[in-house]
Amino acid sequence: MCGICGVVLDEEWAAVDAAPLRRMNEALVHRGPDDEGMWCGGPAGLAMRRLSIIDVAGGHQPISNEDRTVWVVFNGEIYNFQELRTTLAAQGHRFSTQTDTEVLVHLYEQEGMGFVKRLRGMFAFALWDVARRKLVLARDRLGIKPLYYTHQHGHFVFASELKALLQHPVVERRLSLEGVDSYVTYGYIPAPRTPFAEIHKLPPATILTVQAGRVSQERYWGLSYTEKLTVTFEEAAQGFVERLREAVQQHLISDVPLGAFLSGGMDSSVMVALMSEVSRRPVKTFSIGYEGGGDELRYARMVAKRFGTDHHEFVARPNLAEMLPELVWWQDEPFFDNSMLPTYAVARFARPHVTVALSGDGGDELLGGYEWTRRYQMVRMLNRVPVALREGLRSALLGKAFVPGYESDRLSRVKRLLYDSTCSLEEGFARRTTASAAFRAQLYTEELKQRLAGYEARQIQTAVFAEAQVSDAREAMLYVDTMLFLPDDCLFKVDRMSMANALEVRVPFLDHEVVEYASQLPFAYKVAGLTTKRLLKHAMRGTLPPAVLRQRKQGFTLPIARWLRGELGTSAAASGRWRSLSCGRGSISTRFVRRNRRSACAR
Repeated sequence: MCGICGVVLDEEWAAVDAAPLRRMNEALVHRGPDDEGMWCGGPAGLAMRRLSIIDVAGGHQPISNEDRTVWVVFNGEIYNFQELRTTLAAQGHRFSTQTDTEVLVHLYEQEGMGFVKRLRGMFAFALWDVARRKLVLARDRLGIKPLYYTHQHGHFVFASELKALLQHPVVERRLSLEGVDSYVTYGYIPAPRTPFAEIHKLPPATILTVQAGRVSQERYWGLSYTEKLTVTFEEAAQGFVERLREAVQQHLISDVPLGAFLSGGMDSSVMVALMSEVSRRPVKTFSIGYEGGGDELRYARMVAKRFGTDHHEFVARPNLAEMLPELVWWQDEPFFDNSMLPTYAVARFARPHVTVALSGDGGDELLGGYEWTRRYQMVRMLNRVPVALREGLRSALLGKAFVPGYESDRLSRVKRLLYDSTCSLEEGFARRTTASAAFRAQLYTEELKQRLAGYEARQIQTAVFAEAQVSDAREAMLYVDTMLFLPDDCLFKVDRMSMANALEVRVPFLDHEVVEYASQLPFAYKVAGLTTKRLLKHAMRGTLPPAVLRQRKQGFTLPIARWLRGELGTSAAASGRWRSLSCGRGSISTRFVRRNRRSACAR
């Protein structure tokens, strides 16, 4: 795992300035504290900071081919690199290291631009072809590893994080108002947008090339739910777990200590179970709980006991919020997901023990584990109620001017369910996963509304819905979760919070072969009635404790409401420091946002 950065000039015969590149690289030291490297040649310069995982002694980057005509800097892991290396060596390629990084330059030589499709792993890399004076950037299929870029003033500049990109003097920092609207709408900023107008995120499953000042992009992988396997439910459950087990085994490749995050939820428990099957020694597990309870620690302890893990626990207290100023630095972007706090805490807790940790991220997207999927199942059930009774309930509870809000009492939830039953699947999903137009209209100043000129960030989700290739309409929700929420919220958070602690996190659920297999299974195998992740729960019966299989999803979040009602609320009210977290507005200029704290926090 590393941080990478680089510069390529539009003028092919110019020479890149190494000083800004060195500053960019220094800004990434947290991602790679073990080693650094830089190469400059004519109009191109590449640099990296390395967290040494494979071939600790010999994997120094940048790495080149035999005649030094192809150079690469790489962030991530290629899990099938040994198989690729064997094939390439048989074709005459000579290797000077044992690292997975070196496979990239030789595979590019052998197969050209199509080589990315051969890679099985998580990655973001930059490859410079000296002879063609061509830069190739690529990001893995699911967006596990990040990559930012900008093309300004004759310079193409890229980096793993925004903070590194901003070290280069040519990079302008003009606020993106579309990025502001995206953040307020989703709580995160979907690719390719960022907080800055001229800076972009490379989308997942995308290759970008730069040659003679011309920039082009191509998507090399997509996900479809239209082709289904002819298998029984039992066969599907076993087939999924077999593929996941094989992915877990590949993800255990490491020359440094390795463990697992164990929240006590279904997905992380499955990871620990499968790791215990294929590991030669007890798995090191790391869990986080909260002072006063209300967490999943008891389930984590059940799993740790069942598999005899080397178990470690950390109990978070309200003073965890004191880390917020530091987390703003690590996140780089406005970000609404408060689970960044426990993610950071468990990564910091695990790092003295391991350098690599496996997590259960991705299981919800593959198998319909989110609450909005369950809620739509409830809508389907409600729509089977006789029309007269259903319309009577709507008339009595909703009236003609009902606007769904964010209240958490039972009656309000029932009203929202009735309201959703009048909407299309897409409209109901958008209501549950984005901020409403009414909320944003109340929050924004007139100046911001005018400058947005009708731009609606919800159009991003609408476009992703439209491109979904499905055989069951409900699969569109899984597709949107996988293409939007997963890379730009979940994986963004995990990458920043783990790399802030120089910890590599791997996600076997997101091995693309596992993802593709899941997409070929009927939706009813994944969600039936109000049972989510149905096939995984069935396959793990007798392996995981029954209580773990029965529990409702809690998520990796903080008990903020309880903390605010207690000691943290008192101290926060006195200092005012909690407002930036609860409202999530600290990084947006108040020139464009109304200073109505009640409405801003209503979400």
